[in-house]
Amino acid sequence: MRVIYTFIPAALAVMMAFSGCVKEKCSRKFKTKIFTPVYTATADYYASVKAEEPRAIEQAGKIYAKGTLLFVNEIYKGIHVIDNSDPKAPEAVSFINVPGNIDIAAKGNYLYADSYSDLLVFDISDPRQIKLEKRVGSVLNFPYNADGLTLGYQIPQSPFMITGYTSRDTVYDLDCTTPERMIFFDAAVASFASSLKSNNSGGSGKGGSMARFTIAKDYLYTVNHSQLKSFDLANAASPLHKSDQQVGGNIETIFPYGEYLFIGSRNAMYIYDIINPASPARRSQVTHFRACDPVVVEGTTAYVTLRTGTICAGNLNELQVFDVKDVDNPVKLATYQMKGPYGLGVDNGKLFVCEGPFGLRFMNAPEPLKITTAKLVEGLDAYDVIPYYDQHLLVSARGGIYQYDYTNINNPVLLSKISTAAK
Repeated sequence: MRVIYTFIPAALAVMMAFSGCVKEKCSRKFKTKIFTPVYTATADYYASVKAEEPRAIEQAGKIYAKGTLLFVNEIYKGIHVIDNSDPKAPEAVSFINVPGNIDIAAKGNYLYADSYSDLLVFDISDPRQIKLEKRVGSVLNFPYNADGLTLGYQIPQSPFMITGYTSRDTVYDLDCTTPERMIFFDAAVASFASSLKSNNSGGSGKGGSMARFTIAKDYLYTVNHSQLKSFDLANAASPLHKSDQQVGGNIETIFPYGEYLFIGSRNAMYIYDIINPASPARRSQVTHFRACDPVVVEGTTAYVTLRTGTICAGNLNELQVFDVKDVDNPVKLATYQMKGPYGLGVDNGKLFVCEGPFGLRFMNAPEPLKITTAKLVEGLDAYDVIPYYDQHLLVSARGGIYQYDYTNINNPVLLSKISTAAK
């Protein structure tokens, strides 16, 4: 394998080269990684998108609830379909193999899912016989893996696409004049990297606070790292791409409430109105120190968690509460210290905050200045929640999907757990 190096922006650098300079030779030792692409025949990728027999959850991603169905993303692999008619005894129904999938949303008899840069539409009228209805090609942005490398890229004039990478550590001696921001690829990866341009009721379901897909006013809205996209669902089986808007950098989440979309990023909360659903209009933004930032809303109050660590720089671990009665001028009302918050949810004055490895926090929130913890469930590495019907909470966590009855928020009752497969 011929190995070359290419210089790329800092956002793509997976490891900073280091070590000192030897004065006699003026050279440096750089410890870095070499990435080799994993290729998949494009025809095989298309053929692989289909419903299969249910399988065990290995790594639960985002969750989405619609009617009695629960959809659980298996990161980059597909979607578990679960009959949740009885939350005490959920039943796996099928698995939809969707390479490159991260986000999901549903309306009527249709499920929308990303597959690399494509938007897929599935007919879910029969959860045991789910069928691919439509593929809208190359309308979304390519996803990135944990190393910041693009997935799903079609090699030009080739029947293959890149669907993953293998890596190995290496050390190079380089001249002192060589810039320190670098990453090593094999020749094929360097070539493509440099070419990239920077039984259901009607209505929609409900996603968690970490979602990048949401449905409001018969439109599907998606966010990527910098853009808000809108798709007309008047014909639910055939989404029509209507607009792209630049929002800002490091966009992470989207949450609908009434006539508005609340968008969270690593340095701001943005509010857009959807009075014209085809072309959302920005109303305001609230900036903060760099941190991960999901947001949920109830009434005229927005709840935002800020978390630091890993890719989320800064030193904040907080729950912030905003008055958004005037969407053009949000006002911060209160700040509550957290340990390491992730997703959150709110239902009729009851607030739920995922604290990652620190557990799941059940909170009373009768007023913005009177929020208290009613119960902290420890021993749970919680990522995101969906407060659903009948005081029923869905929780995505490391180790599985948990369901709680929070009728008595001081003493929530665990209804069931769908465990992930043992590794």
